[in-house]
Amino acid sequence: MNPLSRLIFFLALLPAWMVGCAPAAPSPTTVPIVAPTETPVPATPTPAVLSTIEKLHWFGTSAILYQGSQNVYFDPITLAGELPTADLILVTHGHSDHWSVKDLLQIIGPQTTLVISPNVTTVYEQAKDQLGIEAKVMKEGETLEVNGVTIEAVPAYDGIHPRQGGGVGYIIAIDGQRIYHAGGTGPYPEMAQNECDIAIVPIYRNTTLNEVVSLIPAKEISVVHTSANSSESYAIVLGKDHPDKKFVTIQSGPLEP
Repeated sequence: MNPLSRLIFFLALLPAWMVGCAPAAPSPTTVPIVAPTETPVPATPTPAVLSTIEKLHWFGTSAILYQGSQNVYFDPITLAGELPTADLILVTHGHSDHWSVKDLLQIIGPQTTLVISPNVTTVYEQAKDQLGIEAKVMKEGETLEVNGVTIEAVPAYDGIHPRQGGGVGYIIAIDGQRIYHAGGTGPYPEMAQNECDIAIVPIYRNTTLNEVVSLIPAKEISVVHTSANSSESYAIVLGKDHPDKKFVTIQSGPLEP
């Protein structure tokens, strides 16, 4: 092959050789797919479930308010604070530290039911027109149902409150609990039959208090008709004497929202 032929042959092969010697095209870069990070959603706070004791408020003397599915007042007197209208009012006896027209007028509404013992009928009749509400009278041993609340009237008597006077205590069944307000009473044998979860015990004599709390078949007991400090002291002392029961002091003072 002459030089010219070799040159022509070389030039013919040159494009193919250049292609073969060219650097390879870079492979496309693979970008990893990252799943988006989920923003955590805070859990919805669960409202605290109040115990029955936490639903009770003490205004002094034997005046108690239960705030559950209904507002139930026992012996309302010296009421103070943001007072809800009563669904049910129960008055154990007619002494002036348990019956107060001024306080009743603060809580009676169009749908309020007023329940009284026979001992209260005289003072009620005197104030009936002013109160503008009919009262249901319950004697001991009677049972009444009001808007789903079962009320039992039980005996309540001692040397200060004679049985023939007609005062009573009340046991109400509400929100799955039985709450016993003992009223003006000392110990009596049938007290052991007053089945309840919580007992509110007005104190009239230190000498009979131990016997009263021994008789009452309650899981929790609170002593009232005394000062808040004294109630706390009774809870400590009685707790040592009766370790099988829990003694508590109900929150007291003006009712706050």
